[in-house]
Amino acid sequence: MYSRKRLKLFMIAAVCAASVSGIASTTVNADENNTENVTNVLEKTDIFENQNQIDEAFKAELDNKYPLDNALIVVNPYGTSPLSAVALFSTEETTGGTITVKGKSPENDIVGNIESAKDHIVPIYGLYNGDTTTVEISLEDGEKSSFEVTTEKTEMDYGDVKMEIFDEANYDYSNLSFLCSTMGSVYAVDGAGDIRFYTDMGGSLGVHFLANGHLMMPAPYVLKTSYYKEGLLEVDLNGKIYREYAIPGGQHHDFRELSNGNLLVASDSPDLSSVEDYVVEIDRESGEVVWELDMKDLLDIEDGASASMESDGSDEEDWFHNNGLWYDEENDLVLLSARHKDAIVAVHKTDKKIAWILGDPTGWDKTDKSLFFTPTGDDFEWFYAQHCVSMLDNGDIMLFDNGTAKVKRTDNENRVTGDQVYSRAVIYHINTDDMTVSQVYEYGKERGADWYADWISGVDSLDGTKDHLFITAGSHLYSEEENRSDFYPSDMFRQGLTKMTHIDQVDEGNLTAELTLSGDSYSVLTFRAFRMPLYTENTDFDITAKPEVLGSLGETPYETQEIDLSSAEALPEGWTIKLDDLKVSVEGNYQTESKADEPADGTLVLSNDTETRGYALTQTSTEGDNGGNVKVSGWVSTDSLDGEEWEIYIQADGKLYNTKYKLAL
Repeated sequence: MYSRKRLKLFMIAAVCAASVSGIASTTVNADENNTENVTNVLEKTDIFENQNQIDEAFKAELDNKYPLDNALIVVNPYGTSPLSAVALFSTEETTGGTITVKGKSPENDIVGNIESAKDHIVPIYGLYNGDTTTVEISLEDGEKSSFEVTTEKTEMDYGDVKMEIFDEANYDYSNLSFLCSTMGSVYAVDGAGDIRFYTDMGGSLGVHFLANGHLMMPAPYVLKTSYYKEGLLEVDLNGKIYREYAIPGGQHHDFRELSNGNLLVASDSPDLSSVEDYVVEIDRESGEVVWELDMKDLLDIEDGASASMESDGSDEEDWFHNNGLWYDEENDLVLLSARHKDAIVAVHKTDKKIAWILGDPTGWDKTDKSLFFTPTGDDFEWFYAQHCVSMLDNGDIMLFDNGTAKVKRTDNENRVTGDQVYSRAVIYHINTDDMTVSQVYEYGKERGADWYADWISGVDSLDGTKDHLFITAGSHLYSEEENRSDFYPSDMFRQGLTKMTHIDQVDEGNLTAELTLSGDSYSVLTFRAFRMPLYTENTDFDITAKPEVLGSLGETPYETQEIDLSSAEALPEGWTIKLDDLKVSVEGNYQTESKADEPADGTLVLSNDTETRGYALTQTSTEGDNGGNVKVSGWVSTDSLDGEEWEIYIQADGKLYNTKYKLAL
């Protein structure tokens, strides 16, 4: 039974955490009945105040000096990590200890260290979903206590989860498998296949643990359909936000933490006119862009095109499709995984010149041939439409070969299909002195079409060598009716396909363990997975840290408008306008009379005494019962709006609407 003080803290957490999901913002729902000739200032409310209130509540509870045997336990304190909790208690003397979150079997116990202190706020990681978990705390002075911690049921649909361990000697139960679902959640699975961590507070395309023990993931807001996020979130496993990094052009797919602490981020052109062809380095303390690379400056956009562009349904703006990053510090090289070129491109970071290109040289007619490698060895195969580049300790290049088509775009009519498709984790040894390449390892080809993953997926080395690998084949689609597996991203939402993910630990060429997800849910598909313990050496829970937003989104492109604003109608009910530390954003929808109707251009109009600006809105049309449903969304960075008052209008469905709100920044 919880005390009143505990109940009070739970209430504070529940009220405050409900809105802790990103940066500061406030929402206004426009009402068509608001016909008064009054323009209200769009207010900005700092949602981080709510997170700070929770931290202040924790500080106040520490003053109550709870003994260990009556510790205050708070589950999911910020409302974003339902399988995590904290324990608050005090001891008379400074002491540390250990915490054990019991598993359903002893090998799945999760153990962490407790730092020496008198006042303790101990994170509890690894609770079971909708169940009661035993948590044991043992202090160095010999004091011990055990607690029963119950979590509410959180709906998760990852299909049938099956865990098989074939070699116990090579399987480390202390590490969990962290999975990044394509639908945005990040979760961790133990050796029994049980989910022991879950959050959907951010994105999932590019998630890594940092050197300080925090987790970094894409921020939740989408700048451009469908996965181009406004930046990165730094959080702990309780869901507390420490920093958000805003990036002009946003973030997608990957980032890397450099040895100096800075972040190397896969980005897009700042005006989003092209995507997945930009890389930036972000200063860790200021959030400013200190280095940037535009691949359009180095390569012809049509040269070396991949046949995957045909099956991906991609257009010219996604000509490069960088889906992975690595930094070779010894040689000062940035490695990019260009899916739509079937190539790994290495660029000198200092002078931004191409050092080499690893990939099938067919179709590269406008690029220096000396940049390519010549294959050696009888078992050599090129890779196609790959993901997830990295470098092993010995300098070998490792990647996931999705194996799409197995030809270049110029030879698309001869693409591999049917039972002949397969994917691989593959490792190459390159010699930059004589520009030769040999294949030194592969896994997956022997699994055939049943293991085929046309997109996403990845491979990670558990020890920096080829001997211990963790491989994600995250996008297998299968039609029982057609008995085929050669499906592509454009088929993802096709009805009747079974979705599957295979995650394999392979040690010295042998399958040690396999985690398989299978079902109808799109959440079954997995962008990438990695192995980590829930408790690391740097695990902490800092209630004194204040969250902050660093960086900016830059200036948003616009066109000067000449519009008779006096003719504007009242904005219909259901539109949402938000103002946060980075941007003003709008979202709404309307219906066309015919399913075939093309939506008229949508514009967010900002006007002051001297000018009227039009910012393009994104419109997505889907078929409805009686016509077409059109979803409208868009945003404008506040960087170029400071010091002015701007009245807000929206053009959509061929009409001009007055929101009756203005910005006063």
